[in-house]
Amino acid sequence: IEFRVGTDALAVTVSAENDFVTDVTVEELAAIFSTAETWADVRAEWPAEPIQRFIPGTDSGTFDYFVEEVFEEDEEPILSGNPQLSEDDNVLVQGITGSPYAIGFFGYAYYLENADSLTVLNIEGVEPTAETTEDGSYPLARPLFIYSDAGIMAEKPQVGAFISFYLSNVNEEIVEVGYFPASVSALNAAKQALMDAMGGM
Repeated sequence: IEFRVGTDALAVTVSAENDFVTDVTVEELAAIFSTAETWADVRAEWPAEPIQRFIPGTDSGTFDYFVEEVFEEDEEPILSGNPQLSEDDNVLVQGITGSPYAIGFFGYAYYLENADSLTVLNIEGVEPTAETTEDGSYPLARPLFIYSDAGIMAEKPQVGAFISFYLSNVNEEIVEVGYFPASVSALNAAKQALMDAMGGM
């Protein structure tokens, strides 16, 4: 059983010293993270400086999600762009802040922790906010879920009790860790799914 508990956004970021890019299309993102060698290869008015790419490691769900959305699940283009990969988001942040010509992506929480030294880019003219991630207009938003099973909840009532506690308190906590809260309707649907599972035993 799936319980919606919030929304994450992938933040595509550049150094705060970057003064030329504020908004990109998904098509431009694909070029930036693959075949483009310099920023001018993407837009003529951008500097003819090499693009430095910093991305999560290939074992990361963040990497998988980006590849799915931007490259239609084909890893080859992004890996052919000679990116610096790291499982440690702090290493990515250091790389991006180290040059005005660097770019990278990670969960929105890591952008928030480093907002003084990073600029988050709008995608297709849309800024990542609670509203745009919830309504899906921000292209790199993904819902967050927890999962359980009616059989387990029947066998161990404390599991259902924990999920009930979780759903009742998640919106107060989720912003603290850098995610966006689920809408009231999404949370209510999750609570209804829990009640149906508990009642159907």
